Amino acid sequence: MMRIRETADRLSVSARVLRHYEHEGLIVPRRTPNGYRSYSALDVDRAAWVRDLIASGFSTREIRNLLAALEDGPGRPGLNCSAIMQDKLARIDRAIETLRRRRRTLSRRLSDWKQRPGRQ
Repeated sequence: MMRIRETADRLSVSARVLRHYEHEGLIVPRRTPNGYRSYSALDVDRAAWVRDLIASGFSTREIRNLLAALEDGPGRPGLNCSAIMQDKLARIDRAIETLRRRRRTLSRRLSDWKQRPGRQ
């Protein structure tokens, strides 16, 4: 069992971030008799999933649903976690391609602008 500071350090997040995860219902650490948060190995693993899913663009609502399905395990009824994550990857790929197109367009315009006499 680890306290909040140790857990935050292990996950490279702040204690405030862990409290936010808890506030959103994404993690539920145990409390010691004196009220301190106590994180088990499973809590740390879940918090790591939350951290990574947020970094991947999932909302806290999406994560709440996804974590529930992940905990149910494969073969159980509920969400198809693999399909949800693959869908997110596809959306990220589409966003990357959109940004690449925008960059190419702007780069061409910049090049055209610089080739005009007296422009910088």
